[in-house]
Amino acid sequence: MLRAVTSLVAPPLCALCGSPCDRSDPICRACERRVSELAATRIVLPSGLEVISAAPYEGVARELVRRMKFAARLNLAQVAAERMVRAWGATRAGGLVPVPPAPARARARGYDTAYALARLVQRSTRARIRPVLARADGPRQVGRPRSQRLADPPAITRVNPSIELPDELWLVDDVVTTGATLDACAAALHAAGSSTVRALTFARADSLGPAALAA
Repeated sequence: MLRAVTSLVAPPLCALCGSPCDRSDPICRACERRVSELAATRIVLPSGLEVISAAPYEGVARELVRRMKFAARLNLAQVAAERMVRAWGATRAGGLVPVPPAPARARARGYDTAYALARLVQRSTRARIRPVLARADGPRQVGRPRSQRLADPPAITRVNPSIELPDELWLVDDVVTTGATLDACAAALHAAGSSTVRALTFARADSLGPAALAA
């Protein structure tokens, strides 16, 4: 009751634009419309890794990632995950492998964006999370030129060998920019014996080239 009365005096604000919104929703209706218009894509990286993304990394999608990842607006993860499930389509099965953050940055932020997205995606699917990858600290990917990212990808290793891996695995992350991190993760899974690895992200950078609509 107190929360309802308080919301009338000082209504909750949209986590994206700062406008008043319903207390049960993380974003306002105007931002909901913008998010609902995002177009899903399906691409294949030069390595052969297939990536399904819920939106191009621009406009409202870019702002959502920025606020979710760097401003600790974790309620936006639900918005992103809903779009990811839609983009994923009828597949919705297999193992979800969160792309691991660098340990130092995970400690600084206090949360793991990819794992949070995987948990939320799992709720609406038959997939199950398989946290089997670890990442060594290294140069921060954000802000690095594309050539450096591709030439010096993150060091990814398989951990938790007691966790059984299904035949089909889906890497989960917020954004695919060059594909270097996803490729490194896929290589670690293939080295561990996984035959089919794909990726599911919320956003995709235009630098990756033309894309087809996801089924």
